[in-house]
Amino acid sequence: MFKSLFFCSGLLCVASLSMAQNNVTNLNEVVVTANKVPQKQLQTGKVLTVISKEILERNVGKSLGEILNQQVGMQVVGSQLTLGANQEVSIRGLSNGYALLLMDGIPLNDPSTIGNYFDLNVISIDQIERIEILKGGQSTLYGSDAVGGVINIIRKKASAKPFSAQANLSGGSYGTWKGALNLSGTLSKNSSYAVAYTKLYSKGISQAANKKDDNLNEKDAFNQDAFRAQFQQKFGANLTTKVFVTNETYRADIDNGAFSDDKDFVANSRSTQIGVGAEYFVGGGKLVANYHYNDLKRSYINDSNYVAPDAYDKYSASNYGAKTNYAELYGSWSLGKNITWLVGAEYRAQKMNQTYLSISDWGPYEDAPLSDALANVNQVSGYTSFTLNNLGGFGAEAGGRYNHHSLYGNNFTYTLNPYYLLGKNLKVLANFYSSFKSPTLYQLYSPYGNTALNPEKSFTQEGGLQLFSNNQQSYFRAVYFNTTINDVIIFQSINTAPYGKYVNFNKQASKGLELDAQAQLGKFNLSATYTHQIGELTTKVAGKDTTYKNLIRRPENAFTLSLGYQASSKLYVSSTLRGVGARKDTYYDNDQFKSINVDLDAYQLLDVYGEYRINSKIKAYADLRNILNTKFVEITGYQTRQFNASIGLSLQF
Repeated sequence: MFKSLFFCSGLLCVASLSMAQNNVTNLNEVVVTANKVPQKQLQTGKVLTVISKEILERNVGKSLGEILNQQVGMQVVGSQLTLGANQEVSIRGLSNGYALLLMDGIPLNDPSTIGNYFDLNVISIDQIERIEILKGGQSTLYGSDAVGGVINIIRKKASAKPFSAQANLSGGSYGTWKGALNLSGTLSKNSSYAVAYTKLYSKGISQAANKKDDNLNEKDAFNQDAFRAQFQQKFGANLTTKVFVTNETYRADIDNGAFSDDKDFVANSRSTQIGVGAEYFVGGGKLVANYHYNDLKRSYINDSNYVAPDAYDKYSASNYGAKTNYAELYGSWSLGKNITWLVGAEYRAQKMNQTYLSISDWGPYEDAPLSDALANVNQVSGYTSFTLNNLGGFGAEAGGRYNHHSLYGNNFTYTLNPYYLLGKNLKVLANFYSSFKSPTLYQLYSPYGNTALNPEKSFTQEGGLQLFSNNQQSYFRAVYFNTTINDVIIFQSINTAPYGKYVNFNKQASKGLELDAQAQLGKFNLSATYTHQIGELTTKVAGKDTTYKNLIRRPENAFTLSLGYQASSKLYVSSTLRGVGARKDTYYDNDQFKSINVDLDAYQLLDVYGEYRINSKIKAYADLRNILNTKFVEITGYQTRQFNASIGLSLQF
């Protein structure tokens, strides 16, 4: 069903390429993620997806996870649960820790998590200008964790006017309301500022599902505050500097696990970021310097006022802290008309701490605290790449990175990305990447840690083609990918205390096909995506290599179909159908004291969006999600949102 449905829509989009007149996605648009310097999207062989400002403005009622979940080759498991639920970002079927999140090109990590991934819940969609998703192994330019790809979130920039304000006010289902305000301006030709604040609150629904499906569980609320300020100053014609500060917090009511309700279990999270940067034009090129500091704190408190019937503990408290320092310096120069040279160096330092205390009928239990005086590492890297831009239709990028880790030593990655433009309407591409993921601080220094761990190393091959219209505003793209990760780090049980240890043991493979297309027919715009992916894990059983499929909670097949209609200069409406194939899942049953494997059914969700521009400054919108009220399971034991809606006003002055 998934394949036939997509191919029908794909043929429709391809047939419409020559008829496209208006902008849907412009391949001449300048992007920055592909090789760290501005270039047109058409002039790279890498697989890049852009979520534009216009798309974000028409999804302002959704979370960041929901928007990413609609992109080809991506799944964000947990994005359909109540706000504040854990979200697992997957690119091409790989697990959460293999997708690197960037903020304005700078890596965002949380070293206190097992996988070193960053929590999407702290990021406000209202403060984002655009998102660029770059698939494939990107460690040459972006270092550790960029195995499946990178997601570059680009913040809103200052207005060219002395003062500009944007506001968004909305309310909707589950007692949800949001207010967002962005103020910015250019004080003179050399100074600009941008300040943003977002408040989001939802009474929510219960995270945990009820086995009897009677929906009597209590509601789990979510309360978010996000603040950001940036100031930019130019010194002459060649030097531009910036400084920014971000503070993002949330409080979320959570439950005690699958099918296990809890009335006073609370999660708190805070991310405070400070950064400075500079750009200096010199010698026909540009130098870029950035420094970024992030202080993260998380806590999970299960109070004793209410004890879930299947809970072991009457009270528990987990506290995690992490600090990251990131510094980079890179430069780019044109070597003739068609060649760009990029060279750079970066430094990363991470440390974490954690404590755990629980009280049960057997008395108190406390884990040995993990101190950041012990749990800390640093990495120093140097990298370079050369980009050949469209020499007689041929283009390519080739580069490498040397990385030195304070514990395991040295490793090297490389990339080779050739492409060829055949005439005006066809691009053929082939990409070869090696990438790596360093062991996390938890895997190194926790009670189960192993300081002898090596990095996980991967190799990715991509091949594909892209058809596009004469004005480069509509396209059809097909890409085959194959990624193999060696020395995968797993938790291995042992018979003596502490009864487990992290080791390099498995091999992970992910392969499949991505198809996506966009086109416009008069007042209609269409888009379609289809993803087919297979995940395979190779491990030793009784001394022999055994391979089995392991896409837990991630489908082999998924599609998205979108149709928009510009009814008039003031009214726009659209609908999106997303289909997710059958999946496997596993969960721990507190009643039976064991893990249980389950099959999750396929499902389809239909959303409808409409906006009406009252005047040049005010727009009203309505976002209706899951309008067929489909019941589905994303994670076993947890509730998903059924029909829900939000309405709001966007103001600009």
